[in-house]
Amino acid sequence: MKRALLALLALTAALQTAAHAATVAEVKKKGVLVLGTDPTFSPFEFKGSDGQIQGFDVDIARAVAADLGVRLEIRAVGFGALMPQSVTSGRVDMAMSAITITAERAKVVSFSGPYYRSAQVFIVRAGNPGKFAWPADVKGKTIGVQGNTTGQYVGGDLLKPKGATIKVYDDFAGGLADVRAGRVAALIGDAPTVTDLQKRLPGQFAQAGKELVAEDYGMVFAKGSDLAAAANRTLARLKASGDYQKLLNKWIVQK
Repeated sequence: MKRALLALLALTAALQTAAHAATVAEVKKKGVLVLGTDPTFSPFEFKGSDGQIQGFDVDIARAVAADLGVRLEIRAVGFGALMPQSVTSGRVDMAMSAITITAERAKVVSFSGPYYRSAQVFIVRAGNPGKFAWPADVKGKTIGVQGNTTGQYVGGDLLKPKGATIKVYDDFAGGLADVRAGRVAALIGDAPTVTDLQKRLPGQFAQAGKELVAEDYGMVFAKGSDLAAAANRTLARLKASGDYQKLLNKWIVQK
């Protein structure tokens, strides 16, 4: 029975991989590039008022698809399942969701070159009523992180040894709700997210202290896929033409 179950799981994985392309030739043949993203990381990916997923990452993915001569199909995938399972299983052709390039992840997936330089920071309630600071004020505090993100690794490796309690959330919105309610002292998130929150929800959130760690975001593909090289060509074109800066101005640069 166990062998039969394992065989069934292997067959299912194989069928999933076959159903979705992992190479440029296969993407062009089917005429669509399938993007997986967790639409909860504004301004990188989020659902607009019309319910459609949009953002900085989505526009870059659209440019990759356009250069390949195919349309872009977007699938919402929770971050825990997005990295790396959705890519390694073949459920999607590429993943973008402010995904940090790490040596550990690069063992199982292929990254494009960096397309955005960011940092992990503490998000607190506006006015910082708890007077939370970094690195002086971590011991005895409960810090929120989203599961399977760089923030979780930072929390476990850097903050927990200093006496912080780490609370893991399935989604970023849950962590923000607890920050707003004062149930956690701070939430670890991406620096551009703080700027975006201050624009969308003025008077509710702020950054506390300095940056924890810097990080580079990359587009994610199946291990060894030539789609990574194609994405790099698109990124180079966008930067050379000035369109990359236009996207930065559209989504990230604070007006």
